[in-house]
Amino acid sequence: MHPTGRLALILPLLGLAAAASATAEQKAAPPGPFEPLGIVKTVQPNYPDRLADRYLDRGEARIMIMVDEEGRLADWIVTGYTHALFAKEALDALPKWKFEPARFHGRPIGVRTELRFIFRNSGGVRIVPGDLEMRLRVRDIRRQEVFWQRVCKAEELDQPLDAIVEVSPMPPDQLGAIAREGKVVVEYFIDPDGRVRMPLVLSSDDEAFSKSVLLAITEWRYATPTRDGQPVLARVAREFKFEAVN
Repeated sequence: MHPTGRLALILPLLGLAAAASATAEQKAAPPGPFEPLGIVKTVQPNYPDRLADRYLDRGEARIMIMVDEEGRLADWIVTGYTHALFAKEALDALPKWKFEPARFHGRPIGVRTELRFIFRNSGGVRIVPGDLEMRLRVRDIRRQEVFWQRVCKAEELDQPLDAIVEVSPMPPDQLGAIAREGKVVVEYFIDPDGRVRMPLVLSSDDEAFSKSVLLAITEWRYATPTRDGQPVLARVAREFKFEAVN
């Protein structure tokens, strides 16, 4: 660890959103008191040693997390960084943190949000040789430290998404749903292994429909999504329609 490095944590980057555990009843409830997710940072990430001597003043990593209604860190994905070592520092600390669940009208709910870790190298005086070769080296290093966004939309991928396994949600008559027909809109990530991660119900006409969709898509598998030949995370929004069976 670099003893003089420091980190600022900004929460949230994209805002808190009710996760898959938030029911249609909660979504339909009138606006009311919302208590955001609480984070107890029991371990503080530090500026990576290997980057402290690379004439870099700052860096960044972003991680999407899902915390359930009991305050457990259910899942997390690195969504971007300026250098992989910043992401590693963040990932080393994150599982050791404690969380207080978000609440809606006093009731704990699951949330999904993106954390932005900003690292700053606040070390002492650094002496940089003034010859041309060193100046060019510093310039080239800085050019490499651009933010790499790992999350892509479907249209940004090299190839259309290829579903290898898709399990259909159960029909309404087998769910005990109140509504006989309706739809559910779900957003989720597809990771480099082709797995569905962090599904979030954006809208739903019946809680039973939501549960059916979430149960089904956990079994789905895709071919690895890529951009410019590199494995990435694909962000997908999909609508599911339920119709009464005659």
